[in-house]
Amino acid sequence: MMTMTKDFMSKERKSLFRSITRQYMQEGYDVREAKRLAKREVDDIMSDRENFMDNLIRDTWEDIDE
Repeated sequence: MMTMTKDFMSKERKSLFRSITRQYMQEGYDVREAKRLAKREVDDIMSDRENFMDNLIRDTWEDIDE
């Protein structure tokens, strides 16, 4: 189960990175700068998503244990 979640998150990260990099390049940034900015933005987004998933799983399992 955890492997499936990690695979999904990895695919999501790659897709998001490509999309955001493309957006930065359309705004006029060169490839190197676009990738640097996209990496920072993706790290923030994925961190928020991972925290959300962790909290959701923790809250769900706590309800089951009661």
